[in-house]
Amino acid sequence: MATIKIHDRADQLRVEIVGKFAGETVREVASVWKNALLESVPRHFTVDISRLSGYDAEGRKLLRDMCRHGTLFAAKTPLSLVFLSEISNAPQRRLAVVSESRISNRPASPVEKTIAELKHFRAVVGH
Repeated sequence: MATIKIHDRADQLRVEIVGKFAGETVREVASVWKNALLESVPRHFTVDISRLSGYDAEGRKLLRDMCRHGTLFAAKTPLSLVFLSEISNAPQRRLAVVSESRISNRPASPVEKTIAELKHFRAVVGH
């Protein structure tokens, strides 16, 4: 389980995560972040992941949400740069391999039906 260090300054709130970001620590950082968002005077919110060793699904989701929201991240080590890349990039869509028999046996979609009708209409009109 990770430990967090909170550096609370007038112009910046910095959360340093040390260890594996999981469980109660994720909920604690989420609470700190949400409270910072509700402050009347905005200040920089930074998450230092330089000493992060890993995270669970809940930790990854929170870090990704924070990144999408514009939270600043500090990453000083090669491993932390890998984590930063993972949380800042959208998940890659993967191609699925489907056999031709599955494709030919499925019912046509409305778009495919319309395309087939247009092709048939062009063939009839063209002759």
